[in-house]
Amino acid sequence: MPSERRMSAMRLLALCLLALTILGSAAVAGDRRKSLEEAVSEARSQYPGRVLSAETDRQGGRESYNIRILTDEGRVRRIQVDPESGRFERRR
Repeated sequence: MPSERRMSAMRLLALCLLALTILGSAAVAGDRRKSLEEAVSEARSQYPGRVLSAETDRQGGRESYNIRILTDEGRVRRIQVDPESGRFERRR
């Protein structure tokens, strides 16, 4: 039967491994920002046409992607994307 000291060491090791697993998962999830290229690709799939411009805008410490697409119908769509959430907001 394992000694009390050895059991305590095993519990401590198990807790450390669990903490590292949780922290590692959070770090990977936190790094999953949508890139400008990904946002443009998704915008083109929603609004087929020619991309006129795509740029990163920084205001008030926050970033957003502004994309302009000339649709096949001849309309210009202005789309704003939040890179953190990936949420699209069609502006016009």
